Amino acid sequence: MQSLNDFSFSGGDSFVQSLEQLYGGQTGVYGARARDTFDALGRIRELHAKDYSPANGADYGGNRFARELRLSAQLIKARVGVEAITVDLDGWDSHLSQGPLISPLMRRLASGLTAFRRELGSAMRQTTVVVMSEFGRRVSENSALGTDHGRGGAMFVLGGDGAEGRVIADWPGLKRDALVGPGDLPVTTDFRDVVASVLRRHAPDADMAKVFPGHTPKPLGQADGNA
Repeated sequence: MQSLNDFSFSGGDSFVQSLEQLYGGQTGVYGARARDTFDALGRIRELHAKDYSPANGADYGGNRFARELRLSAQLIKARVGVEAITVDLDGWDSHLSQGPLISPLMRRLASGLTAFRRELGSAMRQTTVVVMSEFGRRVSENSALGTDHGRGGAMFVLGGDGAEGRVIADWPGLKRDALVGPGDLPVTTDFRDVVASVLRRHAPDADMAKVFPGHTPKPLGQADGNA
């Protein structure tokens, strides 16, 4: 789906009513899942009928990343059963001319997250945002005024419980003897440990061995439970 308007059953209202009648008398898992689906459809129909306006004066802007964050906030507030959402902001592969490329992306990321947090307000206490990349960048600049693929990077975790504004890191510095390989930051924290800390908060009964096969997550300071 590209928007809430794409969430619908083909066939119109009469088809939906026929399905509701068909599953209305069902018991067990099929009946429960069908009713959940019809409830979600009903709530999203209500959203269709309204001219949605972000709350708390949040101003997302018009770029695709902002629109997807706005849609994410709308889904969370609609309470249709959303558990996890992924949003991509691409274009960071900065092998050349990194400055002009990265600066607007950083502003787009920051302004989008600011608007999202502002709109959700108190709902951020039950919401955690994790910002991460699939790989880091080389420390030194290359001959094209960019940076090549590296190892260690940074992750950001945004919540609403007052535990923000902290850095959790084993920072080795940028001196040459602290780098690895051809000049990369070493990986000192496994990204799975960060994600596991968030998962423990939102799904404390989750089987970590199944979620992270072959890895035993390690707590990250106070992030475990306060992500």
